[in-house]
Amino acid sequence: MTLDVERFAELRAHFDAGRYDRVIAQFMAFAPLAPEEWRLYGMALLWGGRFAEAELPLLRAAEMGDAEARVEYGNLLRLQGRFAEAIRHFGHIAPDLSGELALRALRWWGTAEFQAGHLTEGLERCERAWRGYLALGDDERIGRVTQTLAQMLVQTGDLTRAQHLYGEALRLLPEGRTPIARLSALTGLANVQVLTGDFAGARNTLAQGWQTLEQTDALTPRAYLLTVEAELHHLTGDQAAQLRTLQDLRALVEGLRDFELLTWTATRLADLYSRQGEHSRALESLLDLAPDAEHPAVTMTRGVLLRRRQQHAQAAEYLGRALATAGLGEQQRVRALLHLAEAQAALGDGVASLYSLREALAALIRARDRMLYRPDLQELTNLVQRALLDPDLAPDMQLVLEKLTVRDTEERVPSVKPLHLRVFTLGRAEVERGGERVPLSLEGSVLTLAYLALYPGRTRRELEASIYPDRDPKTAGDYFRAVFRELRVRLGPGVLQMEGSAKQPRYRLGPEVHLQLDVTELREALQAGDLARALALYRGPFLPGLRMESEWADELREELRVLLTLELRARLNRAREDGDLRRALLYANAFLQVDPYDVGVLEARVELARQVAPPQELARYVVELHRMRP
Repeated sequence: MTLDVERFAELRAHFDAGRYDRVIAQFMAFAPLAPEEWRLYGMALLWGGRFAEAELPLLRAAEMGDAEARVEYGNLLRLQGRFAEAIRHFGHIAPDLSGELALRALRWWGTAEFQAGHLTEGLERCERAWRGYLALGDDERIGRVTQTLAQMLVQTGDLTRAQHLYGEALRLLPEGRTPIARLSALTGLANVQVLTGDFAGARNTLAQGWQTLEQTDALTPRAYLLTVEAELHHLTGDQAAQLRTLQDLRALVEGLRDFELLTWTATRLADLYSRQGEHSRALESLLDLAPDAEHPAVTMTRGVLLRRRQQHAQAAEYLGRALATAGLGEQQRVRALLHLAEAQAALGDGVASLYSLREALAALIRARDRMLYRPDLQELTNLVQRALLDPDLAPDMQLVLEKLTVRDTEERVPSVKPLHLRVFTLGRAEVERGGERVPLSLEGSVLTLAYLALYPGRTRRELEASIYPDRDPKTAGDYFRAVFRELRVRLGPGVLQMEGSAKQPRYRLGPEVHLQLDVTELREALQAGDLARALALYRGPFLPGLRMESEWADELREELRVLLTLELRARLNRAREDGDLRRALLYANAFLQVDPYDVGVLEARVELARQVAPPQELARYVVELHRMRP
């Protein structure tokens, strides 16, 4: 059991450089004997992501009296998600430790507590470890614990301090000598940049991370880099790239069995599949991959999946249960509140919905990582509009929306096989398949999809006569052939179906196509008296940029404008009669978003503003009224 000092020093050098596979190969060729060798072997397996194999060597070294092995064994328990065991283990060994090992144990003890949901205790213990390392004056170790502390601050929403600490950690961690610790700090910094909307900065930091990764064969740092890349794709709307990244990540974490990575990947993959309409696959991924089905993040994600399937009562139950758990991070808590507010509104509990939304908005106003919630607010348009029509919530919601206005420069990737189609015609002309925007070059393509969704089973001649009555048959026929070809190429051959005779076929959407049309949804919302949903859907007139002459499109455009303004005018008059002048002013503003040229409503808005609005707002309304008067 005598230690070969020269051989051990060589292996330790490989370990410090992140070449864990080389250390493992050496010990597999020549079995370890001394406790220091068993410890190094176990730590190489640990940091190489081979957790199950690391347990026996670390435990053997610990039983042989190696104090560092005892500390790293506790860290292994933490990485495997055995938080209660890890906390007990550190509580047992801490009194016998001193110096750097005592601080390292304190660091991993606090991290285990934090991951177990004891956020305050865990953060306080890691702060103590950090201050202890500062006193030791070892820059490299200070850098390591600094980035651990920064990770916790991200979870608690203190991004300003976290970003500063990551920058400090990178300054202290030398390039080349500490690739794993430096990678951790680069990954953390990129994550903060993503959450604060600095996407260009995040891409630059990620590029540095991938370059540093070439210095080590460790898999865990690669996995964490992929988590940030996936989040970047999510927030910039590139679902195809996000899915590829998450699938690569899944292949990695299923081998690593890192508790935190498994939980993160399971919840993000399930969320993506759910947004794409693949609800069964979403739940299957969540339950198959998550190591703990009762983890607060898993419970919260199940609530979101249920809400998207319109199972609002069950969704509210799961979301409420997640919110009642102490271990739910701040980011997950805010998302849970937003989706709970939507579920409560769908159940008819307007009071509870407003309470949840008010709490979420209070957090969003404070948050620096509010970019994380942009996809949720884009999805929960009904909820947003309800807030914008509430006098107490409207200012906060407007502020949050202004802060989330980030230009989307990501190139969308066209889908190949149709599943679920969504056609947007109000204020824009867009088609989405599975959440991905599909670029169409012919403006008649969106028009034709909308027409067939509303009037299925029409012949080509009927389509031509209805949509383009002024075109001669040959020109209209050629154009429709081009439109049908583009729809089939871009969306898949099954998007259109022909029925009847070969000479006079009738066209309809394919049987596997599930199409949502905003025009239909707008009519349904108005019929149900759901003004908030109607306003969320109405982003402008029907196909406003349509260059070709289409009497049908013109008539539909006017019909929808009239339907919406009639409802808004009725709400405006009712609010004035009830003496709710602040709400009446909000209705007037909403009306003028739809029809900005109605002088009567412009005059009513000025009259209302004289009574309830600040002077600057009144002045703006007066100027707009004078501009419209002849």
